[in-house]
Amino acid sequence: MEVYRIAVTGLLLLGLISSACAASYTFGVDNVTDGSSFWISRQSGTMKLDLSGSVEGDVVPIAVTPAGRVLSPFISGFADLAANDVRLRERTAALQGTYSSEGVISLRSEAEADVNRTYFKPAGSEIWTITLEENWPVTLNASRTVDYIGKMINDRDCAGNSGDAVGASFLYNTELSRERNVALRLDRLNATVIATNETILRADVFPTRSSVYETRSRSTGIADLRYRQTDFRGDLINLGEERYSGIYEITRKVEMVLVETREKKETDWLACCVGGYDDIDLCQLASWGEEGVFDR
Repeated sequence: MEVYRIAVTGLLLLGLISSACAASYTFGVDNVTDGSSFWISRQSGTMKLDLSGSVEGDVVPIAVTPAGRVLSPFISGFADLAANDVRLRERTAALQGTYSSEGVISLRSEAEADVNRTYFKPAGSEIWTITLEENWPVTLNASRTVDYIGKMINDRDCAGNSGDAVGASFLYNTELSRERNVALRLDRLNATVIATNETILRADVFPTRSSVYETRSRSTGIADLRYRQTDFRGDLINLGEERYSGIYEITRKVEMVLVETREKKETDWLACCVGGYDDIDLCQLASWGEEGVFDR
C-alpha cells in the first residue's frame, strides 16, 4: 500500500508542475504491481480567431511565355484549425471552370483555469479514486458556400470534437453547389481512475461536448457522407457512411451531444438501510417526525 501511494502522489505532483508552465499537462497513474497504467496528455491555449473571405472568377488557361506556353489552370485551398480537441479540416481543388466561394470562421479558446487533480482512498478500503478536472472551453463556428461549373472539382471537409467526427467528400464533380455550417463546442473534461494495489480497475475520460454539422448540396459526381460518435470510454457507439454516385441533391444535419451527469439519489446517505430499493425514495414518500426516527 505504501509503495502505491508514493507512486500515485509522485505522478500527480509531476502533472501539476508541468501544467503550471504552459497550457498543457500530462496526467498519469501507474500501478507498480501489475504494470497497468493510464496516461492522458492535453494541450490548449487562450486564443481568438475571426476569418472571413470570398472569391469569384473563372479558372482559365494563362499564356506565361512569349512562345505561347500555356499554364494549366487550377484553384486549390485548404484550412486546418485545432484547439484542444476541437478541429476542422477543409480541402478544395478545381480545374478549369467558373468558381465562387465564401466562408466565415470564428474560433474561441480559453485555457486560463487550473487543472485540478485529486486522489482519495477511504479508511479501511483498498480502492483509490483519482480524478482530474479540466475547464478549457473551446467554441468553433464555421460556414462555407461553394459553387462550381467546369471540368472537375474535389471538395472535402471534416469536423472533429474529441472522439466525435463528421464530414463529407464531393469528388469528380463537374457541377457542385454546396452550403455547410459547423458548430462545435467543448465545455470541459473530467477523468476518473479507479484502482487498487493490484491493478487499475477502470479509467473514464468524459469530455462534455456538442457537435452540429449541416450541409445542403447538389452534386454530379461522387458524394461521401460520414459520421462517428464515441462514448465517455472512447468506445464507438454510432457510425454512419453513405456514398452517392450521380446527380443528387442532398440535405444532411448531424447533431451529437455528450453531457456528463453525476446524479445523486436522495436516499444514498441511507444506503445501509434501504439498499436494494432503488425504485423507492423513502425520504420523499415517508413523513418522518421525531417519533418515527428516534422512538423504538
